[in-house]
Amino acid sequence: MEITTLTAQILGIYLVVSGLFIIIRGKSMSHLLKDFFDHPAIVYLTGVILIFLSSIYLLQYSAWNGIGQSLVTLFVWIIMLKGLSYLFFPQTLSEITIKKFKNSFNIYGLIGLYLFF
Repeated sequence: MEITTLTAQILGIYLVVSGLFIIIRGKSMSHLLKDFFDHPAIVYLTGVILIFLSSIYLLQYSAWNGIGQSLVTLFVWIIMLKGLSYLFFPQTLSEITIKKFKNSFNIYGLIGLYLFF
């Protein structure tokens, strides 16, 4: 259970910081995303890192016992799918992310606070 709590706190911090960044510097986000997706090597490396880190958790600590563990495991699966999409569908991911980033990222802070505490 300790690793699930630690993972939840790390995801929580990440989501809170991402949410604050978007609130404060949201207008520059589309430019940052465009620059990110214009570099295929960085997109590939990001996908590999996401797959690697999520695989470590899923192979060792994947559990669906209770709301906390299930929520963390669900987020780790989402991270795995995001990593796979960076590798196999970068253009599609780029189009979706740049067009609709505000709708999905504004909730990061709230989910992050829940996971952190």
